[in-house]
Amino acid sequence: MHQQAVAVSDAWSDTRFHQVPNTREKPFRSLLAVPLRSGDRAIGALNVQTHRLRHWTNGDIEFATLIGDMVAGVLERALLFEQTERRMQELAAVSEVSKAVVAPAYLDETLRLVAEMVLRAISARRCALLLLDETDNAYLPRAASDRTSGIPPEPEWQLDNLPLLNIEALAGPVAISDVATELSPKLAAWAARAGLTSLLVVPLVSRERTVGLMNVWNDSPRDFGDQEIDLCTTLANQVALAIENAHLVGNATIVREMNHRVKNNLQNIVMLLQLQLSEHPEVSASEVLQQSIGRIMSIAAVHDALSQEGLRLVDVKDTIQRVVSLTNANMSRPDQQLTIAVDGEPIRLSSRAATAVALCVNELVQNAMEHAFVGRSEGMIQISLREQKGKLTVDVRDNGLGFSAEARDKSLGLRIVDTLVHDDLRGTFQMRRVGDSTIATIEAPLSFA
Repeated sequence: MHQQAVAVSDAWSDTRFHQVPNTREKPFRSLLAVPLRSGDRAIGALNVQTHRLRHWTNGDIEFATLIGDMVAGVLERALLFEQTERRMQELAAVSEVSKAVVAPAYLDETLRLVAEMVLRAISARRCALLLLDETDNAYLPRAASDRTSGIPPEPEWQLDNLPLLNIEALAGPVAISDVATELSPKLAAWAARAGLTSLLVVPLVSRERTVGLMNVWNDSPRDFGDQEIDLCTTLANQVALAIENAHLVGNATIVREMNHRVKNNLQNIVMLLQLQLSEHPEVSASEVLQQSIGRIMSIAAVHDALSQEGLRLVDVKDTIQRVVSLTNANMSRPDQQLTIAVDGEPIRLSSRAATAVALCVNELVQNAMEHAFVGRSEGMIQISLREQKGKLTVDVRDNGLGFSAEARDKSLGLRIVDTLVHDDLRGTFQMRRVGDSTIATIEAPLSFA
């Protein structure tokens, strides 16, 4: 405490002497202790102990002090080297993460790299990065690095069951020295199985919103130092930037993809209009517009589904329900009561296949509404979907007047269906009369759709 040498012949009788457990000091009697100084700061002590009583001389004290000064110099250089090396590792970690953030790499690869950098920089046991999933209302594990293999996957962190406090309002890191008592039961049980004891939670904040968590685990009780917390916070900020960049890149990709799809569908509309104009020049402009409205609404229904699904596969049953509802509202006559129903299992298709199916169903429904119920006040159109043995089957059934082979050949709508099924779906299309019903059947391989 006073940075001075202490020489005691009978240490056990001195009130300043306190036994340290598990040091096996009982056989010793005399004690000479000199401080190990680094400038004005004590960084340790050199203790000399004897089994027999010894009266320490000035020469003993001077010699021990000289040895202590030499040891202190060695320790000081070793500590300085260790601090420098640790700092270089930290700077290297930040540098590597910074490169990953701005590089055109996948987000998962960046997160994995950050997790590895944290383990190397602060010698932790495990680092996991969890990102917010608003659908599940939880932070879900996205990347992790662990020095021990065979660890079960880390559970999600539910927003309504977070430990300690609401992470959404977290202003900075939280250190948990004993996860067994401070985590939720589910997380504590997982940590016990994984052999993890302490934890540092660092929020990933982007635009003043917590978008994820960096969880740094250790397998023994640990007080994370300020320097370690600062490093993890710096890396967490880099991760938040990487997430922001990934979202920007993703949004740009979505815009390009949507532009491509809209352009293709506009070309389809132009093609259909040109085909209708060349096939039936005598058709009135109002008829052309009426039929074109149905086709445009069919394509719009697919794009509406895509905007909700995020460019993933489209539920074609839901899309068909939208299409027939719009078609019925657009073409129904006040003096006629038509029932249009859609049944079957939800089937998910690519946007191109879903667009083709929606256009085909629109043409078949429009054709039935226009020709199958002439002179009738009511009727029924039933659309059924099923998936069997790798094939998609769509049946459009009506209880109308039926059709002739000549009428089928002349129908532009049916020719459009033929073209779409053959070119876009690589499938087959046929119509048949069964009892008092007309059934139009589309079959296509799901592997293509």
